[in-house]
Amino acid sequence: MRFLKIILPPLVAFAIFAILISYNPLDFSISGLGDIGDGSRSGLIAYFKIFAPLQFIIAILTQHLIILPLWDRILRRHQIAFTVFTCISIVCLLAASTIGYIIWDRAAGTERLIKIVIFMTGVQIIYWAINFLTLVAMDWAKLQRSKKSEAESTKSESEE
Repeated sequence: MRFLKIILPPLVAFAIFAILISYNPLDFSISGLGDIGDGSRSGLIAYFKIFAPLQFIIAILTQHLIILPLWDRILRRHQIAFTVFTCISIVCLLAASTIGYIIWDRAAGTERLIKIVIFMTGVQIIYWAINFLTLVAMDWAKLQRSKKSEAESTKSESEE
């Protein structure tokens, strides 16, 4: 089961992103490599095709080394889930801000930088939301048992 928790959440998130990238009824131009970085659908598809394998390997390593230990803590203490997701969101914002600043063309103005940072932060947060929702679905029974045992322990403490 642990192996599935490492592979399945990134796989589900990547599949959803692949579907979202390939389905956009408003834009049908596909030019290729020259479009990478211009914000177009064709540039995004070209980027995804080239870098998806490397990104998937990084996602699996991140899942195994960082997310699953955090998930194990969440399973033990549900109250920290919001804190964990908030910290991940802040890390996403910092990473997006750093990368956005590095790739930002100053001639395009600060409005372009803000749009880049918002877009990159949004993509990352959506990825992590999909990832955690997949983990919740995989551990649904365990989460329900934990809630029952917490309720029973609270009830027995109040009776004493």
